[in-house]
Amino acid sequence: MSSDLPIPSRGQRALAAIVVTDAVGFSARMSVDEENTLQLIQRDLELMAKQCQEFDGQVLKSTGDGLLMYFVSAVQAVSCAIAIQTALTSQDKPTTDRLSHRIGIHMGDVFFSDSDVMGNSVNIAARLQTQARPGGICLSQLLYDLVKVRLSLNAEFAGPLQLKNIQEPVAAYHISVTAPPPRRPPAAPPASTSGKPQTAPPAVLPAGTKIAGRYTIRRMLGQGGFGYSYLAEDTQRFGELCVLKELRPVQTQGKFLKKAIELFKREAKTLYSIDHPQIPKFLACFTQNKRLFIVQEYIDGVTYLKLLQQRKQQSQLFSEVDIVCWLAHMLRVLDYLHGLNIMHRDISPENVMYSRDRNLPMLIDFGLVNNTMSAPLSDRDTQPGNLQNSVTVVGKVGYSPPEQLRFGQCTPSTDLYALGVTALVLLSGKHPRELVDQQTLDWNWRQYIQIGQPLATILTTMTRPQPQERFQSARAVFEQLRPLLSTDVATTLSQVPPLPSTASPPPQTSTTKPDPSFIAQCRDELSRCIGPMADIVIEETLEDHPTATPQQIVQILAGQISNADQATAFLSHICIPDETASQTMLETSRAASPSPEFIDRCRQALAQCIGPMASMILEDTLVDYPALTAVTLVEQLATQIPDDQKAEEFRQLLHHAIVEVKSP
Repeated sequence: MSSDLPIPSRGQRALAAIVVTDAVGFSARMSVDEENTLQLIQRDLELMAKQCQEFDGQVLKSTGDGLLMYFVSAVQAVSCAIAIQTALTSQDKPTTDRLSHRIGIHMGDVFFSDSDVMGNSVNIAARLQTQARPGGICLSQLLYDLVKVRLSLNAEFAGPLQLKNIQEPVAAYHISVTAPPPRRPPAAPPASTSGKPQTAPPAVLPAGTKIAGRYTIRRMLGQGGFGYSYLAEDTQRFGELCVLKELRPVQTQGKFLKKAIELFKREAKTLYSIDHPQIPKFLACFTQNKRLFIVQEYIDGVTYLKLLQQRKQQSQLFSEVDIVCWLAHMLRVLDYLHGLNIMHRDISPENVMYSRDRNLPMLIDFGLVNNTMSAPLSDRDTQPGNLQNSVTVVGKVGYSPPEQLRFGQCTPSTDLYALGVTALVLLSGKHPRELVDQQTLDWNWRQYIQIGQPLATILTTMTRPQPQERFQSARAVFEQLRPLLSTDVATTLSQVPPLPSTASPPPQTSTTKPDPSFIAQCRDELSRCIGPMADIVIEETLEDHPTATPQQIVQILAGQISNADQATAFLSHICIPDETASQTMLETSRAASPSPEFIDRCRQALAQCIGPMASMILEDTLVDYPALTAVTLVEQLATQIPDDQKAEEFRQLLHHAIVEVKSP
């Protein structure tokens, strides 16, 4: 039972997250039914070892009825423990064929000896395991403080625990993965009296669940700091595979959830605009029962972290030729993103995937929405006045540069820094902390990596700690890299078709609001099928599909009814408004729309007031508000100008144009 995470050499000290598991009542069950109990424990230990590998951990040893595991990441350690307990409790087995397990986790300095690990931190994790509830997790407050911003946990403060053979009391938290969240916020520990509310994670969606009437869950792909990822089938696209991501805001109380949904949709729109062969396409976003979802193209491939682990098993690493080619492709995609003023924020070997069918590295798991889910909504900034000012770090220690980790500052050079560190990791097979001098904190990778001076100079410049001393654009790095490219790679890059400068907006099918009597009819019929949830479903449908025709609205609502007979009855009982009348309303609306000449005058006037951003703001406004008249378009654009004097100047510039539009 082992994963590919390298074990530090004998006699080495390291900072590690230690996970200890134990089966409840194992000895008692052995005395009653030894053979069956051994089969059960073997099954469960294999499941745990598999989950450990999935979350990039290392199984160090078996304790008979449990495992001792270590992780370099606190988030991965806790995520793995949650995944283990979730998998164990969701097994479709009778109670007599199940074992209940407890898990303890702590993070601290440990000492490695051969394939074992020792130290006070290991002892604390083992003692915390004895305090965990059956089917639960007990983790130290030290670890909880490290992960609470990245993971939404169903936590209950356990108080300072006096653990056997541990001199000082250890403050700890109980983590539940099956019980409902407590009705009242758990008591805060003595060291922190901020009164921060605790939130519980949404339940994991089991296989077979249908979301939004079309996406059928096949299996969970993983759990990250801001939600769950699932492999799903799109039943409206002939069972095509896709990735369904559920995003969880840190705060779920009233005003914070409303703000989260607002920001989520805004940022999802930005992601939707991305159109690049090396980025999985963002297909859709929606909310269902106040849960936030993104649908993304499924990529058949493997992360570069996994590729590195596979190569290390064969005593191989990525070569200089490999990395030069890899960097060229990655710089191409970053140049595209930065041209849209989008930063990835979280580049690392696990967020770059090799696509088998495209034979290209793919950039996945943007930190953009992750930051949106936490920055204005983090549990350290819960006052209304702080909603716009709080900063939550998105990135990884070791890969992200100092200014990003300290201040949340993200620029093209921060992405380039993370890309350079990732290249060093692929070349050396070592974690970034192993490539840094522990005394001076300077990079010390040259003793592990043998590459030519030109590439070494490029990587050195990319990973300088001072932002101003790095490359400031992906194109600048590529120009330095170009002489190192082989003829084949240079030819391949030149043959890639040019990318569109902007993404086309989705087609608009209707610009009229549905008739209130038609909506009331839908609400009545839907209530007969699904009960009081009908109001919420209709509200979300109208919000998520503002341009849908009555026929499309009926089809969408029918898709929300799980019972096929009820869905058929719903469709047969709805009287759809006359399409001719709807078309007349649509034509009337279009007749009142501003002409292309007027829109061009708006663009010119707006450019005089705010500069080159005018075109983008105008295009976004026309997409978001397709039914605006000339007058309302001017007013809507004026609200986008932060300077009141400039806004009034903009209105005056277009005053005569509006008069001409109004004139017969």
